Amino acid sequence: MEVTNLKEIWSSQIINSGTGVVKERIDNLNHFNCYLGTILASKAKFFSVELPEGAIVKQSYLKRFTGVEIQVLPSNELILILQENELSDIFVMFIDDIIRSISTVYNIDDALLRISQRVLYWKRLFGKFSGEMLTPQQQRGLYGELLILEFLLKETKKHTKVIESWQAPAGTNQDFYFGASAIEVKTSKLNNPAIKISNEYQLDSSLFNNLFIAFIRLAELPSGADTLTNKINEVRDILKSDPLLINEFNLKLSFLGLNPEIENEYNKTSYNIRKVTYLQVSDKFPKIISSMVDKAISHISYEISPNDCVEFEITSETVIKEILNAE
Repeated sequence: MEVTNLKEIWSSQIINSGTGVVKERIDNLNHFNCYLGTILASKAKFFSVELPEGAIVKQSYLKRFTGVEIQVLPSNELILILQENELSDIFVMFIDDIIRSISTVYNIDDALLRISQRVLYWKRLFGKFSGEMLTPQQQRGLYGELLILEFLLKETKKHTKVIESWQAPAGTNQDFYFGASAIEVKTSKLNNPAIKISNEYQLDSSLFNNLFIAFIRLAELPSGADTLTNKINEVRDILKSDPLLINEFNLKLSFLGLNPEIENEYNKTSYNIRKVTYLQVSDKFPKIISSMVDKAISHISYEISPNDCVEFEITSETVIKEILNAE
């Protein structure tokens, strides 16, 4: 499929109205069900591959990098989503390269390996085009995850368990997993507080005994000590007695697209934490999950007003008691 054809397909999709998803099967990939699609609410382009039952996607295949999100949906679909619209032209070339790469293989394992290989190659090019920096939104989100990671590490000596629980770098729907309990971290600017939910599976509490939201309100300042760089180093300091855990932590940062060579560049914005609120997601919690919508609709994103969730607030002590005792 030519690059011009990819552009035409995405251009025709973006004119649709609504908040659902439109996608079109790539006909010349006869051995796999692959799609080009657009998430209408955000106008984000994506490429996806249906996975047959039993297909195994290695965690190393799910490396996120600047501008692109890679994950496996509960619908058994590998999806690559463009997050930064200004990188649209290089994303088109990236997907064209993937399509050409898997057009000559005949089983899903070989296709997944080819995709992973092309991701590793294009990750460098995306870094050059984007300046190799996480976006302000990505920096803010990572800071929030590390704030909760640091909190958990200080609450227990089971540091290996905590580091292993941090699964956000693998592109999972929730950020932390402790047995049948999970935590999703949401970070919001103080002047526009909103709990932003990125898909219809993120708040599906039926999958867990306990599903919590850690909602962090913060202000961003042009200078100060509490930066993303400092938070990274604070976590490393907690882990300093265990080099293997530090290596695991650094590896997960690399999965998120954080380049250690320019890590000090994240020392320019300081975060002032105003409030951390913990919420328990129950059946009555305001949410949209897959069982509520037509199966033809997917990739739903929406916002929840934190001011309307007071009845679901719980203490940090309750969260700690549940997750650290979880098996």
